[in-house]
Amino acid sequence: MRGLPGDRGRLSPDQIRDAVRYDEDLHFSATRVVSLENTHNASGGRVWPLGDLAAAVDAAREVGLNVHLDGARLMNAAVASGVPAAEIGGQFDTVTLCLSKGLGCPLGAVIAGSHKRMAKARRFKHLFGGAMRQAGIVAAAGLYAFDHHIDRLAEDHANARRLAEGLAEAGLPVDVDQVETNFVQLDAARLGLTADEAVARLRAEGVLLSFAARKDVLRAVTHLDVSAEDIDEAIAGAVRALSGSQRPVELAGEAPTPY
Repeated sequence: MRGLPGDRGRLSPDQIRDAVRYDEDLHFSATRVVSLENTHNASGGRVWPLGDLAAAVDAAREVGLNVHLDGARLMNAAVASGVPAAEIGGQFDTVTLCLSKGLGCPLGAVIAGSHKRMAKARRFKHLFGGAMRQAGIVAAAGLYAFDHHIDRLAEDHANARRLAEGLAEAGLPVDVDQVETNFVQLDAARLGLTADEAVARLRAEGVLLSFAARKDVLRAVTHLDVSAEDIDEAIAGAVRALSGSQRPVELAGEAPTPY
């Protein structure tokens, strides 16, 4: 499996065409599948515009590849863009959807595709130890989430935006324009802190952030257990933890400045 550098989590058609390895070169495994993610985790929960997604899928089809959608947060993408999830996922051969992220289930994920592909997927699931007994209670949670927890994802997006704006207004290094769904990224390195140092300071104030994909960048994720009041508390706690006591930061062309 090979990752390609993206722009806001997106791949261009030319990138896909250029990355294909064919059977003729026996030194490499031949390319069979292009997997795209929407929303895109490492870029901060960014949403693929439908046209860009279709162009990438078309490029993969042109060179004979299968296409898979990592739709762990597909419902977030659908709510944020106003495009039905079926319209986004319908372009792909297979689609996965996580039930335990924004949809709020205790565990579980689903995969969708043609009857033929799903029969094969079910066999592989068992082959690799994926069988589960008495799974009805898990499925029931998923059904409840589909009925009650999709439209409310807009609340998570609003809370994330509120968090980003509050942190940015306090002078903390958050790019508000990146916040399209339920992720907020905070660049601890710009505060002269490592991710571990920043996490420890935040934890002491009762604010829990996790590590993002990039070095020394932290991630806050809003979900159905986080209220607007919680956001206000998180902003206040983060400001106490990270403002006014950082190591000096050397900015290009400027004297060291504390944030």
